[in-house]
Amino acid sequence: MINIAICGVNGRIGRTIYKALLSNQDYKIVFGVDKFGGNDFPFSVFKSFAEVSQNLRPDVIIDFSNASSLEDILKYSLSNACNIVLATTGHSEAQLKQIADASEKIAVFKASNMSLGVNLLCNLAKEATKFLGDSFDVEIVETHHNKKLDSPSGTAITIYEAINSVRALEPVYGRHGKTAARTPSEIGIHAVRGGTVVGKHDVHFFGNGEELTISHISESKEVFAAGALRAASYIFGKKSGLYDMNSIIGDYYAVTNVTGEEGVSLISLENTTPVEFIDLLKLVAQNEINLDMISQTLSANGSASVSFTLSDSDNKLCYDLLKLQNIKFSSTENCAKLTIEGAGMEHKSGVALEVLNLLTSNKTTVYAITTSETKISCCIDAKSLKGSEQLLKEHFMIN
Repeated sequence: MINIAICGVNGRIGRTIYKALLSNQDYKIVFGVDKFGGNDFPFSVFKSFAEVSQNLRPDVIIDFSNASSLEDILKYSLSNACNIVLATTGHSEAQLKQIADASEKIAVFKASNMSLGVNLLCNLAKEATKFLGDSFDVEIVETHHNKKLDSPSGTAITIYEAINSVRALEPVYGRHGKTAARTPSEIGIHAVRGGTVVGKHDVHFFGNGEELTISHISESKEVFAAGALRAASYIFGKKSGLYDMNSIIGDYYAVTNVTGEEGVSLISLENTTPVEFIDLLKLVAQNEINLDMISQTLSANGSASVSFTLSDSDNKLCYDLLKLQNIKFSSTENCAKLTIEGAGMEHKSGVALEVLNLLTSNKTTVYAITTSETKISCCIDAKSLKGSEQLLKEHFMIN
């Protein structure tokens, strides 16, 4: 059982967490903290952490209050060696430094939004920005209920930071008073407030004659409560460190898809030059041969070690092209390709090691391996394909 303290227990999300735990035996709320107090809970509610009774010790504090509560939370947490889930936004640079310093002694989980879907939105917006490049204008619009205090939302800022990591854009917050035309180097961030909207975030990509919009809608506050409890479970028992939603995605969603393909050949070129390889690629393209798992390493003497995979059905034609260019090569036919994918791979180190250890335990011969941020491709012996695919799916809990 994880003992929980809720800071901001009288708030919308604080009460939602309380209700969610009424029938949950995995957690126990030992006390609440709220500057407005509270007497309608079956546990004590204090106006500050300084008032908390010494006999009440939480394992994790979940904070859905306000950035102004940070100093009180950190002082208590450091004194009592309890970990923190910070779900508030609007912290200053000085406060972010305090959080980082505290994480050297305790575990701190900080996220502007506790929804897995929102964090997927950030990743999708980042990938769309890479794909579309400079030819599309980008705008972020966030909508929340009329009680929300900060503007723009912390989530909108997080989305902007994800986009900005791959394309440097200058944020423009609304356009009141502007008389100049929009520039390609800016990104608009807009806030809408009204009614009881839980949360909505839209990322618009405007091109010539077309628009792409990626949206996320939070239909209830329960999604944030569930995310906060997931975070509390994640840092329970951890000694120290600064964590976020990408930490969970990396640990639990590193690999989400494993596929196998038969009828693959591996070709390795001997002592070729980069220019010769480029000429080969031109011929390959002209003959509509698809290559995969391309790898090139340049040695000190200027020669290149090159390998790639292709379909067995394209073998003969590719061999003819290689002979035409007088390139020496070796080939391994009747192989298979195993592809391991997952967006969370970007946030977790050692996934390739896990994969190779599993394949070794299955006595799989790995002829070649290539990796990227979110994909690992292995050229393996064909007879091991089905067993290796099943083993990886079981290990990464993929149905």
